[in-house]
Amino acid sequence: MTESQKKPSTKTLIAASLPRRYRAEQRFRLYGRAAILLAVSALALLLFSVGAQGFSAFSIYRFNLPLTLSAKQIDPKGTADPKVIAKGRYRKLIQQALNAAFPDVRSRKEKRALYALSTGLNSVSLRNKVLKDPALIGNEIRFTAPISDDLDLYLKGKITPRQFTKGTGTLIPEATGKRTLSLTAAPGAFDGLIAHIRKKRLTQAERLEMRAQKLRTSLEMVSAEIAAAQQKNVDSLLEGATILRQLAQEETLHLGKLDPSILFDLKGGYVKAITLSDQKITGSILVTPQSLEPVQSWRTLVLDSPERARRVSDQQAAWAETLLTRGHVKRAFNSIFFSHADSREPELAGIAGAMVGSILTLLATMLAAVPIGILAAIYLEEFAPNNRLTDFIEVNINNLAAVPSIIFGLLGLAVFLNVFHMPRSAPLVGGLVLALMTLPVIIIASRAAIKSVPPSIREAALGIGASKTQTVFDHVLPLAAPGILTGTIIGLARALGETAPLLMIGMVAFIADVPKSLTSPATVMPVQIYLWASSSERSWEARTAAAIIILLLLMIILNLTAVFLRHKFERRW
Repeated sequence: MTESQKKPSTKTLIAASLPRRYRAEQRFRLYGRAAILLAVSALALLLFSVGAQGFSAFSIYRFNLPLTLSAKQIDPKGTADPKVIAKGRYRKLIQQALNAAFPDVRSRKEKRALYALSTGLNSVSLRNKVLKDPALIGNEIRFTAPISDDLDLYLKGKITPRQFTKGTGTLIPEATGKRTLSLTAAPGAFDGLIAHIRKKRLTQAERLEMRAQKLRTSLEMVSAEIAAAQQKNVDSLLEGATILRQLAQEETLHLGKLDPSILFDLKGGYVKAITLSDQKITGSILVTPQSLEPVQSWRTLVLDSPERARRVSDQQAAWAETLLTRGHVKRAFNSIFFSHADSREPELAGIAGAMVGSILTLLATMLAAVPIGILAAIYLEEFAPNNRLTDFIEVNINNLAAVPSIIFGLLGLAVFLNVFHMPRSAPLVGGLVLALMTLPVIIIASRAAIKSVPPSIREAALGIGASKTQTVFDHVLPLAAPGILTGTIIGLARALGETAPLLMIGMVAFIADVPKSLTSPATVMPVQIYLWASSSERSWEARTAAAIIILLLLMIILNLTAVFLRHKFERRW
């Protein structure tokens, strides 16, 4: 055998494999970094989406109207009897304040729209204020209360974008009827508005043509009879697109129900455009201007969403903008969200009831689970004999830690409610159910902490004459306390975010009051979020996201507390 035919040495083989191993190690590091980046990106996306929706709920638009507490409406006989005062016509007083702000509103339909600016439950808060201080009767006060949820969303730009543009040049208003005006300006003054309307109409025409094309494509896969019946819909869509394209080319645009709304802010009043040309506009008066003298500058409010597609009419938008300009509506911190319990009205709903319910439930969980869990861990780790019964108990504890949480809810429903007839939807029952769920976690964490204490500690204590109980409670348990505390806090943090077991015991009920005790009807934060998320009104979206932010903050605080305690008191042996 020649020298060249000899097998390569081990050293040569190792040297040849090193580049491949280095490349594999680099790939592994790259995969790890990519996984971390993906996890951080998902977390950032979650926080951004929740924050973008939820932060608007921390502020709210409020009325700041002058309101006279007429004795005739509250206490006509001057008895000062709280029962009589409680039956006062407070809603009528709020309506009178709104009428005073807009005296031109006369018809019943317009009055209903005007009164809808205020939520119906504002009269309750006004009544409570008068009951607290009856000396206010007969005086003028500043009425401060939330506006309706739809108006609040509108002013925050959630219903339709509020685009204000400034116009320059002389604008000459002229009355053409009882509630109509014509606005004349220099040629080309309204070209930007005309271009915007034409672009919207052409975009709508393109959408109709795309829908017609999709429908026509789908008809190729059906029978001839069905295709013939659906062809009318295709023709209708194409006809609508053709009409829109023709309307977009008109010199004088006639604004219809599908067009954006254009409102002119004119000396304290608002005029809605009906016809639009390059230098002249005909419009209807929504809020009467202070005068009809020519103006040198004006504001135009463009609401892109058609009036028929939103819950706030152009008339209500004009009223809201006028109140905002006069300072009778202001944006402020939403203290109601943190001081009130749940409500049927989104603008009056808060998380105080759910937060107190969560605290009481967590207190019941802690009182039930922590002592039992720690004592069980001490017994199993230090005193229990090593036999089949102990092994059976340990296996079942480990299995219970992996049982779905809703199973514990079913157990609580069957035992605590149906057998012991405990109060339904009470923090006491919720705490006991969550204690059953948290108990295995606390036992496992406590046993691990106790096991981590070196045997030399036990041997030294026993060597100087301490009993087994003294050794465990005076020496082992203090050293294991940081680990036990960390596991307990993590278990309670998990219980704080649970929803399914509490739904099974009735804590999904609507609770409008803050619970006072462990047996009072209550709900908790996760269930409150579930209830708000299942509501259909758009105003609940922001409040749902805001409640999620609060719950996430509580969870983060609890977990950071556990990490801090572990690092502060942890001992390395």
